[in-house]
Amino acid sequence: MAKSPTEPVAPAVTPSGYFAWSRDPAVGLFAVLPLWVVYEALRLTLAPADRNGAELVLLRELQRFGERAHWALSLSFLALLLFAARSLERRQVPWLRVAAVIALEGTFYALMLGPIATALASSAARVLAIAPIDDTLVGNLIGSLGAGIFEELLFRLGLMSVLAWLGARAIAAWALPRWLAGIFAVVASALVFSWFHHLCGEPWDSRRFLFRTMAGLLLGLLMWGRGYGVCVYTHAIYNLWFYLADEH
Repeated sequence: MAKSPTEPVAPAVTPSGYFAWSRDPAVGLFAVLPLWVVYEALRLTLAPADRNGAELVLLRELQRFGERAHWALSLSFLALLLFAARSLERRQVPWLRVAAVIALEGTFYALMLGPIATALASSAARVLAIAPIDDTLVGNLIGSLGAGIFEELLFRLGLMSVLAWLGARAIAAWALPRWLAGIFAVVASALVFSWFHHLCGEPWDSRRFLFRTMAGLLLGLLMWGRGYGVCVYTHAIYNLWFYLADEH
């Protein structure tokens, strides 16, 4: 039966709860922000010459647009923060509590990431640090934070999203299931993520390439299901745990 023109329309229900809020881009941005601040403070204070490979790629591309491009990006990022803060305030999202749980969830996944990826790669030994290898523990620990932030920004949030978008349009003509585009994006971004480390100068090692590919698959699935914030904390804290455990 058709509704009367005067019949009120039920308001749209906005998803709420931790699992919905933690996938919100604005919440993910503020969840990662403290980690980013700590990384920049430690890098500038203790290892100013060290930068993550993905970060260097982003900075090099910015330089193509001129010397002021970095400042333009910084101002754009500040504007994005203000817009995200306004959005969270308007929707009354308890972002601080959600961000704290995101960090705990990322820590939990970080503890599982190494063993699972190692099993998938059929290797019993830890053969990989995802962050660039450095001569000192301090450099390694700082690099761990940068790897979590910038590699997830470049390969998962950026590359994987673009590949999913392209894949969805490519399969539309064949009337194939949309989830195939997601699988393509996860697998392709994982392979590029693994290859990128050797492109940056690390000698070729098939075991490390396979391990990183498996880790990239897990992080891609995590990005798809849980969002950028959880993915960054998982990657960064796994790297920290790897280097601290390796020192002992």
